[in-house]
Amino acid sequence: MYRIISTSRLTELEAHASALPMARAQCDRLEKDLEREKVRAADLAAALETAGTRARQELADVRERTATEVAEAVSAARRTRQQTNTLITEAQKRAKDIEARADAKVRELRAEIEQLKAKLPDPLPDPQGVVARYENLVGAHVDLTLYVTEDPAVTWCKRVDLLLVLLCTGCGYRKEETRDGVTGSPRARREFLNDPYDGARLKRLAQEHAETCRAVTLQHTHAPLRAIAPAT
Repeated sequence: MYRIISTSRLTELEAHASALPMARAQCDRLEKDLEREKVRAADLAAALETAGTRARQELADVRERTATEVAEAVSAARRTRQQTNTLITEAQKRAKDIEARADAKVRELRAEIEQLKAKLPDPLPDPQGVVARYENLVGAHVDLTLYVTEDPAVTWCKRVDLLLVLLCTGCGYRKEETRDGVTGSPRARREFLNDPYDGARLKRLAQEHAETCRAVTLQHTHAPLRAIAPAT
């Protein structure tokens, strides 16, 4: 038995039939676009995999280099620590040796000083006629002592001989200047002491010596220089 289709339904079916080629063409285009996208997605996936592989390889290389550098740094630090400890030990040993030698030298010098003290005259003569005194770097005296010699046989127009002695009581450094046959007046002595070639020169030498000498005196005193009458 045949089915009767209404005109409106027939018109609708005809419309659908006429649209079918367009839908099929659109479907073909979509299928082609899908294929292109699949190819593109596959290319992107391959590129991503390649990039990932390269990144993983670079990361592994960096880790390996870092591990090597860290190991080298640790080894260098260990060697440096060992060398430092060795140097410290050697320095301490040398310091102890130097200290021991210094103590032995100090004991030796003290014994020598005691021996020298025992040989000094007792009591020691007092310094006399000292016209200038300086101290060296460790407190020893550098003295300028004036000695005056008179001729007791001459009773008229008294004449004297002047002797100015520079003496360091630490190291024994000595210089002297003389002037013979001068009047015994204070003025003549002042001229001798202030003369740039006599007294003033010795004063300058005494001060220069005191600024550099490090010798320690046994006692701040003079031993007699000559059998000369002291200045009055």
